[in-house]
Amino acid sequence: MSEALSAAFSGSPWPLYLLIYVIIGWALVRPTGTIWDRSMSTLGWPIEMTQRLSGATGLPYLFLLPNMIIFGLFTFAPLFINMGFSVTEGQSILFSDREWAGLDNLRRLLSETQIDTGAANLEDDKFLSAVYDTATFVVFQVPIMIAVALASALALNRNIVARGLWRAVFFYPVMLSPVVVGFLWSLILKRQGVLSETLLRWGWIDAPVQWLTDPSWTMFWSVFVYTWAHLGFYMLILLAGLQAIPRDVYEAAEMDGTPAWRQLTRITIPLLAPTLLVVTVLSLVKAFQAFEELYAMSVRWTSLVGYIFETSGLRGQPTANGLGIAAMASLLVAVVLIMLSLLQVYLSSKSSKQ
Repeated sequence: MSEALSAAFSGSPWPLYLLIYVIIGWALVRPTGTIWDRSMSTLGWPIEMTQRLSGATGLPYLFLLPNMIIFGLFTFAPLFINMGFSVTEGQSILFSDREWAGLDNLRRLLSETQIDTGAANLEDDKFLSAVYDTATFVVFQVPIMIAVALASALALNRNIVARGLWRAVFFYPVMLSPVVVGFLWSLILKRQGVLSETLLRWGWIDAPVQWLTDPSWTMFWSVFVYTWAHLGFYMLILLAGLQAIPRDVYEAAEMDGTPAWRQLTRITIPLLAPTLLVVTVLSLVKAFQAFEELYAMSVRWTSLVGYIFETSGLRGQPTANGLGIAAMASLLVAVVLIMLSLLQVYLSSKSSKQ
């Protein structure tokens, strides 16, 4: 062991650097106490000196600083870059090669005529089609998600056999990658998939059905798969809200002979209203951002995020002003999501004052 260490450090300056580090720490900290305390103080002298310089109140902010730097680089910086793309035009991602466009990308996105050629604009039809399809998806998916999550939480909050196992089963899809979920359901729903083959053997259909591209079924299965994939997350939030309701309220209602349905409508739902509000807003925001599972399943309709993804040139050949148009579309979606978040804050503050 000693020979291996000596061979590893032979001719290396690291032992000298380590000695200098320890000497500097010993001189600055001047540790006291037992040998162990002195050793730890000497080795951790940068943290101890930082605490001495910043004080006890400033040290937490120093630990938060790396997190905030990473958050700024990967959240705020892309946001400002996206805003820059939305008001410039060109194919390059370098701002030095892009020209100022102002609101031209908004006109390219929503106007009936193409401002560059004067011809009929097809981009607004694509964007409005994505808006319509996404709105349809949200209108059906969010209420179904909330209803099924609430029913699941109510069932799993009861004293049933293997309750912990069933909670894990319902939450398991949340831990799967969205792409894995999409490919898994593609194997089930494709033309020669498990569902078509099973229904053919049972004699329920006469020919295989491509469930993900058939106009009669593509939205239904999109809602079903997305609800299945994210149900466990919202169920867990509602389950926590149910467990926070005092048990003595139900005991008093049972002593008065209150039926179970009346307990649900007059006790459970009102006391669970703040949690239901949070779940509603979160599911709305998540539904507007639906993309990964739908992209992996190659559904027929295009979501708003899917439209932005394709228009920006991330898939396929980039167009002349596609990056700017996609950036402008993403800002419009961001405005909707911000409004939903502000609505949640307003309703939460209003309910807390009552």
